[in-house]
Amino acid sequence: MFHKFANALAILGCVFLVSCADDRRVDGEMAFDSDSLMTMAESFLQAGDYGNAMRLYQRAANENPSHIPSRMGLAKTYQAMGATDAAINFYEQVLRLDPTNMDAKMGSGQMLITKNRPADAIPYLTDLSQQDPDNYRIYNMLGLAHDLMGKQEDAQMNYGRGLTLAADNISLLNNLALSFAFEEQYAPSIRLLSKAINLDYSVTKAQHNLVLVYVLSGEEDAGREIGASVMTKEEMETNINHYRWVKSLDPAQRAQAIFLGIKNFPAKAGQGPNVGVIEKSVSNPEIIPDDPKKRRLQELLKQEEDSSSNNKKLTKTKADPVKSYAPLKKVYRVQLGSYPNTGLAANGWQEIKQLSEGILEPYKPKIKLVTLANGKNLFRLFVGNIEDRTTARSLCEELRDRNVDCLVLKTAKD
Repeated sequence: MFHKFANALAILGCVFLVSCADDRRVDGEMAFDSDSLMTMAESFLQAGDYGNAMRLYQRAANENPSHIPSRMGLAKTYQAMGATDAAINFYEQVLRLDPTNMDAKMGSGQMLITKNRPADAIPYLTDLSQQDPDNYRIYNMLGLAHDLMGKQEDAQMNYGRGLTLAADNISLLNNLALSFAFEEQYAPSIRLLSKAINLDYSVTKAQHNLVLVYVLSGEEDAGREIGASVMTKEEMETNINHYRWVKSLDPAQRAQAIFLGIKNFPAKAGQGPNVGVIEKSVSNPEIIPDDPKKRRLQELLKQEEDSSSNNKKLTKTKADPVKSYAPLKKVYRVQLGSYPNTGLAANGWQEIKQLSEGILEPYKPKIKLVTLANGKNLFRLFVGNIEDRTTARSLCEELRDRNVDCLVLKTAKD
């Protein structure tokens, strides 16, 4: 920090000496060109000297009403300070000057999510995903936005897209795991967190999240056993009490409580805008098989039965909740969308079939029923006659080449 601050002072001194030859002043200060102001301001920002950084960025912005870097600098400085409203304001100024600016779209999305305005963040992030489709961080932010709105299914779809680009990204694994847990899909949540822990034991966030998931699932003793290695007794009691309260909330509120730290909600929890999802087969409704989207990238969730004893300790408890959620026989399917009734799902198949330019001609649709926690039904549309991973991935790639959105899922065979 001191080194960066010293560098900033050195740059300021050098520019000051150069400027002495031409003693022009702006608002009582020596006149510097915009590039010099940006260099000094960036150095102050990196050193954590937000006051001087803002002063120089603001000066450059005042001198040039169309100067984008100075407004980006102000937005980033306010963001670093936690002044979200001011940061959003300057990101919006940048976008008025340059509607395609990706940094401003990302910053706006981040700040709007921080302000718990996910619906406002999604358009920025969606546009950004089209400009930069290989950036997994965008899908992570989109996932967060949908989770905060109680749209866990959409959230998991976006986390899954991010994981196709960065399969071992711990942030994506954590967030996808929490999204499953928010709607009581504990088995995949535990598998994901175990994977994250095994990837890097020094990152304790996944272990804290695992404690949360076990408390939400009713396995508090297992949560305490895991938490003992990463929390003090005082922290344990505080966190367990907090997690018990989180358990009383609906999925959207759970996301807001965990991701944003919100602690006050309406008295009647469970009446938020979101719903939990359990999938069942149309032909066999008494069985509760896996939800396709909730088994996004199942190959990433699967843990070997003969893994190390440390991993077994993390994934087993007295009641062994993972075993109670044992999956049925799995196949790979291509999912095309979700609809409120079978008629719209059938129409959706016809529309997508036309967009596919003949690719879907050899296939038939497969529709599966999802029952939401509020009793409403949702119908998911799959490409029928496909169970092989290679075939499913190949077909989905061909569809994406024709701008048809799809997702390859490992799901129950029924």
